[in-house]
Formats: sequence, structure tokens, C-alpha cells
Amino acid sequence: MHEYRLQHRVSHADVDFLGELKVSALLGLLEQAAVEASRAVGFDAAWYTREGRIWIIRRTRLERTVPVGGGDVLEVRTSVVDYRRARSLRQYGVSRISSDGSGPLEVAHATTDWVYCDLATGRPVTVPESMRRAFSGGEVATLPRAEHVATNGPGPATELGLTVRPSQLDHVAHVNNAVYASFLEDGAFALFAARGWPLERMLGVGGALRIRRLDAEYLDDATVGDRLAVRSWLTEGHELACESLPIRPTSLVQGIARNDASGTRGTIMRAASEWSWRRRPPVVGGVPQP
Repeated sequence: MHEYRLQHRVSHADVDFLGELKVSALLGLLEQAAVEASRAVGFDAAWYTREGRIWIIRRTRLERTVPVGGGDVLEVRTSVVDYRRARSLRQYGVSRISSDGSGPLEVAHATTDWVYCDLATGRPVTVPESMRRAFSGGEVATLPRAEHVATNGPGPATELGLTVRPSQLDHVAHVNNAVYASFLEDGAFALFAARGWPLERMLGVGGALRIRRLDAEYLDDATVGDRLAVRSWLTEGHELACESLPIRPTSLVQGIARNDASGTRGTIMRAASEWSWRRRPPVVGGVPQP
């Protein structure tokens, strides 16, 4: 199995309002590791352009185990662990590199289901055998896929409307998978506010709910001008009515849909997430505490 390693120092521009690395920035780092892993075995941007091919993310499952912040040095390890005809499952381990010689500490792990597509049509095509061998270094087992994410939750949803802006597009003029994480987070905070816990109240008592696990399925592409609706539900038994702090862990089901001119909706993505309380660090620019 071919493993690629990428080191990266976290920018303070990529941390959130508590000082923790944003989920969107972490997803961007995982995508960068995958792109560089492909380049390292001979499949760079020029090769994909000549062949008229592209890899598109269809699902990402992420778990963050330890908070990291600005200035921390991370190492991403990535390898392909599964192939289908037009798909590959890439795994990632993310560790924080200590400056005191105590050794790396795992802070996150993830998998991404990539689909190999024709650049012009967007339709899946067969992964070349030469690419399979280069990525895997040998035989790779076919693993069972996870169950699909639920399409909705109990009761009425909290809905947040938004319009896709040019600044949210990537190099193929679609909304990048990391940007969707920001859409989901904004939708989640709209729900929290509707249940009596706006961000201002959370920060006022010394912390906030942050994503610990995320399972996101991307079903369609959004581009500039699309009007989207982020719909969010708390899962059964995860009300935010408690007055004690820290707020207990909670979980959400979310969906993002496109609204066309007639009001018809087409699903863009669906996601499930788990959230845990993080305490604001005592030092400005520090790392939040669990």
C-alpha cells in the first residue's frame, strides 16, 4: 500500500472563533494531501487535463479527536484502501507534531470516497489499471460502504437560505466540498439559535458547540447564483433545553437543497454530525479545551 505524507503548519487565518482549526480548513488539507499524493506517483494536473479526467468527492467521514490551533504542525498520512470500477476510498490520519520531542499525537482521522469522472460530462468512468497500481502499490480489497445518511430528522427543520457567491467556487467552478462544511455549520448555528442557544450566549458562558464527527454525502454540484436552503434537525433525544454547562453532546441531521425559479428543490447533499462543547482558551490565540 502506497502511503503519502504531508506536513502543514496551521495558519491563524484558518482557526475559528475559539481558536480551533476550522472543519472546512481541515477538509481542504485532506483534499490537498490527496492531490499531492496523486502528483507524487505521476498523475498531476497536466496529466488529468490531457486525459479529460477528474476525481470528484462523493462522501467524506471525519472524526476530530483532539483540538488543534494556529501554529500547530500537522502531518497528514493518506493511502487508498479500496477500489470499485470508478471509485476509490482514501483514508487519512492526521497527527500533531510535537516540538518537545514527545512524538506525534493523532488529532483526526477520515475517509473520502472519490469518483473518477469524465471532465466534460461529469459521468463516472473506469479507473485505469496503471493508476490503481500506482496508488495502491498492489492489490486493494473491496470494502463494504457505509449506510446512506438519513434524508431528514424528526419534526420541522430549521431552514437557512443562502446564495452561492463567486468566492465559494473551486477550480472547476463548483462549490468545493470544504465550503459545504461552512454551509452546514451556519445552518447548525441557525438551529441552535432557534432553540435558545445563539453563538453569543455560548461565548458568554465560556465556549461553544463544535463539530466532533461529520459524515457528508455530496449528491450534486452547486455553482454561482444557485439559491440553496440548509435544513437542520436535532436527532431524537438531543434537545438543547438544559441550563447546565457545558452543554451536553448533541447530534444533527442536515440537508442542502437547491431552489429553482419554480420553487422546486433538488438535493445537493445530506449530512450527519456530532457536536461537543469546547471551552474558550484562557490565552488569546490558544487552543480550546474539551
